[in-house]
Amino acid sequence: MNMDKTIVNLPVFRETRFRNPSPYERQIGFWVDRIGSARDDGKNSPPGLRILGQYAVVMVESGEGIFITQTRGAHAVKSGDAFLLVPEEPTRYGPDKTWLTRWIVWNGPLARQQADVAGINPANPVFRQAAEVVRQAFFALFKLMDIEDRAAVLERQAVILNMLAGLIRNQHSRTFQGNSEPDWKAVVQYIRRNLNSSLPPAELAAMTHWSVPHFRRMFRRHVGRSPVEFILSERVSRAKDLLVRGASIKQAAGETGFADQFYFMRVFKKITGQTAGQFIGAAHCRKNRPSDMRSK
Repeated sequence: MNMDKTIVNLPVFRETRFRNPSPYERQIGFWVDRIGSARDDGKNSPPGLRILGQYAVVMVESGEGIFITQTRGAHAVKSGDAFLLVPEEPTRYGPDKTWLTRWIVWNGPLARQQADVAGINPANPVFRQAAEVVRQAFFALFKLMDIEDRAAVLERQAVILNMLAGLIRNQHSRTFQGNSEPDWKAVVQYIRRNLNSSLPPAELAAMTHWSVPHFRRMFRRHVGRSPVEFILSERVSRAKDLLVRGASIKQAAGETGFADQFYFMRVFKKITGQTAGQFIGAAHCRKNRPSDMRSK
């Protein structure tokens, strides 16, 4: 079932419920907003997508359901799985019938830095069979949430960091169980679906759970070109289709991920051997060629 159009058309609302952090939490730039658990039958789920405005991890204690993000689509999740919510990504989740979930929500400027350093990647929001990692963090925080001294604030931060480390370790070990090779076809398809995005090397490397240098080496070995060469080639190929259909050079550049129109023109000429203007002119000539000009 293709849910992309349905997801895009869902209404989006922004969460307005936040805990007011203490002065010390603001000083260090990190706080745990709340934890919670609930058994849900899905009947009271909001109709649209929610922008949480914070980081959160939700674990499925029992049952199964679906987790939807606006940019990454739908993910089936079940008991033992956990999934990640990031501040500005519209999401929605709920059970097929009924489920029990636990969640942890945290925020602050330092939280974003920690997520970046940890390699938390919205492109891979589901952690399979990682619920135990979240469960341990949940009950550790349960003992700390009503304590507001400085030690408790730092202890809560340590719990979140340990949880993130556990999630990454769990995902890494599952990736390499039985098969150390990623699905290169899926990586290539992901690139082609997201040519209008920046596609930073770290995001692509995170899909394979390899370092960026190792990902680059292995990508070249399996695809035949470096990631940058492949992405630029795919973008130019997509741009050519757009130009033939009447898009302007500026439009074609913008819709294929080139923030700079002049950089697009340089890359286009380097790859095709002609300028974008020359390509458009040749395409128009072919299109306007009289139909009776046939070899006799």
